Amino acid sequence: MDHGWTRAPGWPLPGEPGTRWLAPDASAGMYLRRTLAFAPALVGFFVLALILGSIPFESAAEGTGMIGGTLVGLLATAGLACVPLAKVHRMVTRTHVIVSPVGVELRDHLGFQVRLRWQDLTQVGPTVDNTLSARSVEMGPFDVRVQNVQSHGIIGWGERIVPAQVGGAGAALSGQPRHPGTGAELVAISFPAAGPADGSNPLLNEVRRHRPDLFVPGV
Repeated sequence: MDHGWTRAPGWPLPGEPGTRWLAPDASAGMYLRRTLAFAPALVGFFVLALILGSIPFESAAEGTGMIGGTLVGLLATAGLACVPLAKVHRMVTRTHVIVSPVGVELRDHLGFQVRLRWQDLTQVGPTVDNTLSARSVEMGPFDVRVQNVQSHGIIGWGERIVPAQVGGAGAALSGQPRHPGTGAELVAISFPAAGPADGSNPLLNEVRRHRPDLFVPGV
């Protein structure tokens, strides 16, 4: 079963011998953490909805403006919160990592592809998970670009395919360093793209197995 993937030259398809199919953590806590990235916009929208919503209530009955505006603000903000939740759900269900004897391959919900062979890993360290911030998100009257999510993962000289539709994000990535000998691009794959962001992360465990030299003994 290949899950609809096309084969990259020299890489196995999902389901072939030795491959392991991984996906982001889908727990309620993960959804909450990701959605909180939109909190400033949601707070701003709530205040705006409260002010506008209080006007008709106050006009109808003096003294009810604050209560009515608060109710309108809460309901409107709850509805608007569905936008980032939908974005997070799409990221979780359409981002996948394949671990194989060749290396690690990531394909995300925006169409990014990153491939990193085991021998080309250089370190385990801080990475930036920009799958949610590669594009701004329209939320009512707001055009929101959330902050990049800091995480940890694997870093090395590999291959990145940037989808044409991401626009400016692709131009920014084109400036990444390249290996002076092979021309390979410096790329990273975060551990949260493949599971929980803790010691049980399956990609972390695979890296420990394939490249134990990247870890300090006892850590």
